[in-house]
Amino acid sequence: MRNVRTIGKLAREVGVGVETIRFYERRGLIAQPPKSQGPRHYDDQTLAMLRYLRLAQQLGFSLKEIQALQGRLSDGRTFCKSLRALVEDKIATLSREAEAMERLKGELNAFLARCQGRDPALPCPIVEELTQLNTALASSATRRRGDQSSSTSRMEILR
Repeated sequence: MRNVRTIGKLAREVGVGVETIRFYERRGLIAQPPKSQGPRHYDDQTLAMLRYLRLAQQLGFSLKEIQALQGRLSDGRTFCKSLRALVEDKIATLSREAEAMERLKGELNAFLARCQGRDPALPCPIVEELTQLNTALASSATRRRGDQSSSTSRMEILR
């Protein structure tokens, strides 16, 4: 006989809340056990699926991505090919994000270097640069709004 458990016991075994399990049921990620007299009972297959969901989420996959793969679980070759493509895409995304973070880290290090090398009597260079950037962005937005109203009035003239 398979091991069965209540939703509370299942939640403790997996390390999630009862509401998380109910959410997964509503989303169709796990099957809801049939109603019976008393509490519903969850089997080992549900436990395994919840562990799979948790692992996939820890690896950075969204519930939408996980759900798309679930439909292919029964066909080993299709599932494996789909999973491999999803993992390759996730690695590419992580690489792009890592590059962006490295660029940001470089910018922050440059800010820090300018700040550390400044005369303490002078204003903070980071604040000055951010103020200049904010002024430039505001000025650009104002020009764009002016361009839009100019084109609107040009359109009215053409009518």
